[in-house]
Amino acid sequence: MRLRSAALPSPTSWLLHPSSSRLAPRTFSPSPTRLFTSSSSANTAKKGAASQVWIQRQRNDPYVRARAASGTNPSTETNTAFVSRAAFKLLELHQGWKGDLKLLRPGMAIVDLGAAPGGWIQAALEVVHHRGTTLVGVDLLPLQRAIGERDSVHFVQGDFLDPVVQARVRATVRRESRRDQVDLVLSDMMAAMSGNALRDASISLALCEAALAFAVATLSPAHPRRPVPAASPDSPPPAAAPTAAASGRALPVQLVIKHFTSEFTEQFRRDLGRHFHVVRWIKPPSSRKDSKEGFFVCAGFRGRQEGDVESASVSGHGGEPSSSGKKRSSLYF
Repeated sequence: MRLRSAALPSPTSWLLHPSSSRLAPRTFSPSPTRLFTSSSSANTAKKGAASQVWIQRQRNDPYVRARAASGTNPSTETNTAFVSRAAFKLLELHQGWKGDLKLLRPGMAIVDLGAAPGGWIQAALEVVHHRGTTLVGVDLLPLQRAIGERDSVHFVQGDFLDPVVQARVRATVRRESRRDQVDLVLSDMMAAMSGNALRDASISLALCEAALAFAVATLSPAHPRRPVPAASPDSPPPAAAPTAAASGRALPVQLVIKHFTSEFTEQFRRDLGRHFHVVRWIKPPSSRKDSKEGFFVCAGFRGRQEGDVESASVSGHGGEPSSSGKKRSSLYF
């Protein structure tokens, strides 16, 4: 064992005989760490206050309360407990549509973009009751298990903007519905908000355009009814041509897109008008009044137009992207 030399001070000798440097007065200057910590505390306090506002809003929201309590739906006649309040929006769009053909009908092939956690799929099943309906959802996040396991529901997990994922969606539609085209495309997609208004509007528009490109590539055309001409001079005169309003009422809804209003809204509305006979902007009652959120509801797909950009996931017979579909279209980021 090594012994300490008597000439060396003990470990505590500085307490008994402090050096002059230790006795010198010390000046305090706040370090960057202290300043940063103080700022962080202020930010934390602000975030905490914002969280309390959000929690209070959730508690006071009748749709938030209703989604988890069957039989208390404030705007629809259903007893289903939904996984998200978004389900009410689709039900309100369905019930509020004034056309001859309702938005949701049994026997349809429906694709739901941004499907997780499954509120819109629940709402659709509440209306059609599985009767010959094929529902295909796609999202980065998974569906709630109980929804994904229901009859008629099929799910593809992945980034919808990826052409390979879009090809999987189309292959699933083809396999489950035994047809290449779909009847209705629903898009409830939205990106995480950054607080930068221009950036958020641009990303929202890109998602809307991606949904439109997919719809153009997968929907079957629907044309307004036209009167049948008289067969001969002795035949009764043909019925008067239907008005635009009457023709629009007879058209099926084929595309519903969530959209946040911005400086790009009117241009996007015109783009939709190139592809659909009827385009309406609707803000359902369950959409919060202070939100820029609304929905474009489009009826009567005109078919592909000259100059249309090919969807990013145009697939070959086997459901994989074709050589022409490997390149992302200009409708994407």
